[in-house]
Amino acid sequence: MSEVRACARALVQRVAEGGEIPIASLREIADLVLRSELVAVSQQLLDGPPEFALRRAMELAGLILAVVASDGRKVEQEAAK
Repeated sequence: MSEVRACARALVQRVAEGGEIPIASLREIADLVLRSELVAVSQQLLDGPPEFALRRAMELAGLILAVVASDGRKVEQEAAK
């Protein structure tokens, strides 16, 4: 999961700096999410086809991106004080 967080942090940083996100970076985070324990757990919990597990994993990846962005804003606010 730490790899996913690190990749998400890099994407958020790139966007914060006004840069574009290359499709390769999006593929990398998608690959990390797909290989993460979140997908395995989602698939077990849903006991269904992998498409549902993928959807749930991408929703969780969105949450991770939101947390990373929130953490980044807090750090910036504290640094500005």
